[in-house]
Amino acid sequence: MDKQAFLRLLDKYQDGTASPAEKTLIEEYYRRLEMAGTTELSAEEEIALRQAMYKNITAGMVEAQTPVVPIRRKNYSLAAAAAVLLIAIGAGSYYWLFKEQTTPPRNNDMAKAKHHDLPPGRDAATLTLADGRTIVLDSANGTISKQGGATVINLNGQVSYAKAGDKNEQVQVVYNTITTARGNQYQLILADGSKVWLNSASSLRFPTAFTGDKREVELDGEGYFEVAKNAAKPFHVKTSTQDVEVLGTHFNVNAYKDEETVKTTLLEGKVKVVNGEWPMVNGKTAILKPGEQAMLKGNSPFTIDHSPDLDQVMAWKNGWFEFDNTDIKTIMRQISRWYDVDVRYEVKPNNETYGGRISRNLNLSNILKMLETYGVHYRLENKTLVVVK
Repeated sequence: MDKQAFLRLLDKYQDGTASPAEKTLIEEYYRRLEMAGTTELSAEEEIALRQAMYKNITAGMVEAQTPVVPIRRKNYSLAAAAAVLLIAIGAGSYYWLFKEQTTPPRNNDMAKAKHHDLPPGRDAATLTLADGRTIVLDSANGTISKQGGATVINLNGQVSYAKAGDKNEQVQVVYNTITTARGNQYQLILADGSKVWLNSASSLRFPTAFTGDKREVELDGEGYFEVAKNAAKPFHVKTSTQDVEVLGTHFNVNAYKDEETVKTTLLEGKVKVVNGEWPMVNGKTAILKPGEQAMLKGNSPFTIDHSPDLDQVMAWKNGWFEFDNTDIKTIMRQISRWYDVDVRYEVKPNNETYGGRISRNLNLSNILKMLETYGVHYRLENKTLVVVK
């Protein structure tokens, strides 16, 4: 926890607004200081304190139904786990517990650190209409266009297509494309009522109305779909390498071009996944049941994970970074997309894998502090994150 966060916590303690877990933190810290007869703790005492606090705070937070989320590395020690414990304080914000700081920062140092931090992503996207016009969706609210017999409405981070006029009226179908830049995400309701959540650095091309015997959209990047049921018109999500066919279901498709594997994860219903570059034979098609994931890597046949970590798959939609045995380059790709920052390596990435969970609503510095604890060092040069030795 940095000095300013600790002082704010002291203020809450003194004015009586601190939670039981926060009171435990303050009282335990000063009790240990008193026992040591000093205003500072040795490294060994600090580790012992963190371990004791972990137990006390976890108990208090469980009672208050507030999440305590440890960030861990594979084969980590108890001391290391305690050293990087995250604790929820206030309205969903996270702070580091007792991050060592030998001297208070000078005002210009604080300004410099703030200047070199980056905020988290936000709800924003660009809508490209059939005639080539573009609309920035984070600034336009209400009815923004008429497209192919549909009224396009943008409101509170979500754009929707509602059919206008007589339901039996024949309309000219045109295609729109919604695109999220790095650092953006957005929601979309298609003309049939299907809902789409689009992750950062992604795009979806879709018709303004669904006619014929199927519904078809094209995805680049990552999206989560809740498809409206219509047995007469199967729903297809096409990527550069595969076609996902559904009748009505909930599923996530991760098809970023900079990822080695395209992953389709089914949460509800039933889907058929087809490798679009090959005939539907010899492992080039996969039928998924709820809780399964199809993985497509290069020209290889599909492999099926029958018990993927669904919390990790859905973490981005639910506002989290969640890692489980994740290598640093994969983590950095997620950071790059969400914080709109380039990543450059001055040192060969190690083979360590990491795990844990942290909010996507935090500034970049919070994520980097987590990694720095495990020896991943960096410097931020404008909007380039340089991983250093």
